[in-house]
Amino acid sequence: MSLALALLLGAGLAGRGACAGSEADLKSAASALDEGRAADGERVAALVLAVNPDCPDALVLQGRILDRQGRPREARAAFEKAVRLAPANAEARYQLGLWLYRHQLHAEAVPHFEKVIALRPRDARAHAHLAEAFAAERERADLAYRAALRVNEGSFRDGFLDYYYGRFLLKEDRLDESRSYLDRAVALHPDERAVRYERGKLSLARKDYTAARQDAEAALALSDPAGLVLDLQVYYLLATVYARLGETELARKYAELSRSTEAR
Repeated sequence: MSLALALLLGAGLAGRGACAGSEADLKSAASALDEGRAADGERVAALVLAVNPDCPDALVLQGRILDRQGRPREARAAFEKAVRLAPANAEARYQLGLWLYRHQLHAEAVPHFEKVIALRPRDARAHAHLAEAFAAERERADLAYRAALRVNEGSFRDGFLDYYYGRFLLKEDRLDESRSYLDRAVALHPDERAVRYERGKLSLARKDYTAARQDAEAALALSDPAGLVLDLQVYYLLATVYARLGETELARKYAELSRSTEAR
């Protein structure tokens, strides 16, 4: 079963009465989103809402679609309406918390992720996002990451949890611990720029410049459609690594690229 279907069919969400008779359509819409057929998902979700405008699950789907369309305010409104209608709907809470987190409203996201965890204790994604929202509170963040690691399996698994926790540990200067998680993250996601870049930073901090060079060069060769790690960041890392290795010309080349890219 896909994750989207598990969310709708297996999570025991509240507000089901308002969705009565729409289960098959919700399943169809979830499948469409899960398979990348956004237009089909949008069409079916709209049909459900036309019949049941207070169906929380349909509102959650609508919010996800609106967010993908670059309509963030409307997406937030859909998530908030779903939460108002069904405060114990774990997926509505999760999607609203995620929206708030992505828009840097971390303090507002925290209670939603905490509620998701109370409703769905084995949701590793909610634990991990709670940890990210606690970034300024290191001990609470560490505890939340460890809670996520304990339940990171099944429908609510976070495939990038090793990367997130490894990055956190690097910031905490816990280099050996960070290495074990970032090594696992690279093994799982060798073609993700952010993962390679972060392990390159770790190797630089550990003064393993050859390893840092390998990951930095790999990061540069990988695209990053989500824009998590900019070319500028990779150029700066490469310039630093090459300088430490005594590769003067390459260090100069990437330092100049850093400056010219930043000036744009």
